[in-house]
Amino acid sequence: MDFRLWKHALSMGTIGEARRIFGPLVPWTRDLGMIRVGGEEGRVGLQVLEMEFVPDVVRLSDVLPQKKALDPQALKRCKDVIRDLTWYFARAWYGGHMATSSAIQECHGKVGKSMVSRLRKLEMDLPLPAMRQKARRTREAVEQEILDAVPVGLNHGDFLPTNLLVDPSSWRIKSYVDWAEAEILPTGICLYGLEHILGYIKDADDSGRRVMPQFVYFEQAEELRRIFWEEFGQLVPAVKGTDVRKALDLSREVGILLWKGFAWDDGAIDRVVNLKDDLGEVTCLEAWLKMDSGFDRRDSFISS
Repeated sequence: MDFRLWKHALSMGTIGEARRIFGPLVPWTRDLGMIRVGGEEGRVGLQVLEMEFVPDVVRLSDVLPQKKALDPQALKRCKDVIRDLTWYFARAWYGGHMATSSAIQECHGKVGKSMVSRLRKLEMDLPLPAMRQKARRTREAVEQEILDAVPVGLNHGDFLPTNLLVDPSSWRIKSYVDWAEAEILPTGICLYGLEHILGYIKDADDSGRRVMPQFVYFEQAEELRRIFWEEFGQLVPAVKGTDVRKALDLSREVGILLWKGFAWDDGAIDRVVNLKDDLGEVTCLEAWLKMDSGFDRRDSFISS
């Protein structure tokens, strides 16, 4: 059984589409309706769900290493996770459709219908000039309809290691959970999830003292990234095309900007991150995006 705040209710239509595309890796779910809790007036509405139990799994976030150099066993497991991840993106590709007009015009969800306006907000309000410039160039590329080269289809709305259930001994992905924020978007928007698997946020020194957060890539991150794109290209040959790869790179950047550029704030997702309250998100933006002002991809320089 699962209980969700009504404002974060899970759509059975979304679950049905997810199971159509990704099969049994999306747990079977049934909506049992709403109950009210919170005293006599029952002010808080909760959605009650009956869900398939997935045995013998842990969250990927519970087992991913927090050290820069992966030992041979951890590297092998990360490679297996990456290969499983390519399966997700391949199924998302084949489960979508090519837009008949333009890709962004066929995205009607909370994020999709406001994609351009959200990028405009980021180009005005992100805390660093290089980020604002990146948001502007990304928005301009979206308006040039570069995303039309990839299918639109269901994208998981919170593609994080916390929502990937894995076998604890092998780290092979067994289930994708929490589809509440999923919506129709261009393929590749969820590629920010790959970055989460290629490193970690370091916010304490070796003695345990809190320090300015940094996103640290594993030493083998580029090897893992290469495996991802090679495997993806084998599963979806179109990925090897120049226009498609350009569109996927753009879709990835849109996803990073929209998912890390706005604070969650209990689902409001309308406040641009800042250097006071959201250093974790800002450090990911800096590390994951190739900035246009001479910043190479590297560990975040916020602390320098």
